[in-house]
Amino acid sequence: MALASRDLRRVLAFVADAHDVDSREPLTPELLDRLADLMGCDYATYEGVDWPRRVMTHVPCSHEGPSAVPAPFVPPTFWSDEVMWYRERGLFPPPYGSRAFGEGDTRSPPARAAFDKLSDRRARRERERIRDEEEFNAEFRIVDILGVFVGEARGQSGSLHFDSQSRDFDDRDCELALALRPHLDALWRRALSRRRVAELLALLEHERDAAADRAILLVSEDGRIEHATSAAGRLLIAWFGSDRGRLPRELKEWLSGTQLGARSMHRREGLILTVEAAGQFTLTLREHVEGEARLTPREREVLALVAEGLTNAQVARRLWVAESTVAKHLQQAYPKLGVHSRTAAIARVAKLSG
Repeated sequence: MALASRDLRRVLAFVADAHDVDSREPLTPELLDRLADLMGCDYATYEGVDWPRRVMTHVPCSHEGPSAVPAPFVPPTFWSDEVMWYRERGLFPPPYGSRAFGEGDTRSPPARAAFDKLSDRRARRERERIRDEEEFNAEFRIVDILGVFVGEARGQSGSLHFDSQSRDFDDRDCELALALRPHLDALWRRALSRRRVAELLALLEHERDAAADRAILLVSEDGRIEHATSAAGRLLIAWFGSDRGRLPRELKEWLSGTQLGARSMHRREGLILTVEAAGQFTLTLREHVEGEARLTPREREVLALVAEGLTNAQVARRLWVAESTVAKHLQQAYPKLGVHSRTAAIARVAKLSG
């Protein structure tokens, strides 16, 4: 059915106002209130899920505010393989959902749906039984749910839930959901971009007292490099060739299946490149000499002074130690650096600091 002109005008007014809101979440309680009014239902709730980290974000409308509902409890079963199988395909898991597909089913699973309506899956009498028996539903008296899936990228997903206490959602509501969905998806991606920028700024702020030119990458969910410091750009070219504005294939594959804080190490010619997933969208890169991690603090100090061009005698005076002690530190550092001479050690240190 075609939407009435009044509904279309209200959708356009909502979209215009929603794009003016600067929030790290795609929808605020005020916007959710407007959506609940537009749909003619009792509640509208946004949920964002970070599946790899098992973190859920919950934004309620004002009818379901903090004074009415405590912070949502996410039971361990929410992250079970069975539940995740349904949710990854945009379906309600049991008891609301259908068990027509499941683990071990040899048929092709259904494609991820644009939205899901509870009344399409369960008869009214069955929904009323679940409402009266389940503690949460008995409190809110929900008889129908319309779920709209608004975004998905690199382990992140978002959904909007409309809840009705009296009537079932009809064709007009489904048309409204379809009309809203591309705009909600755009809001979701804008919020994702804002989180990426905030994450990068937080990392730069955290590192402001370190070296001025940190090797940091900001990447999108599809592997595009949205920002790279000059140090990061140099390392990408040196280790992987021309980056062409995208993550190298091996880094993209690693990042798609890794956890926050994980590290990937690459070795060649006595050097190590360590890539760390410092955030959901940020990578830090560090090149160092293989064995450098085993250097003692004093060995590092001696090498830094040698790299400045100081002789052993000058280093000894600077550190208030015997010249023989400086020579001993150097001899112990050479095998850790994979070199055999003072000149080679200076070259290694110069390469890393250059």
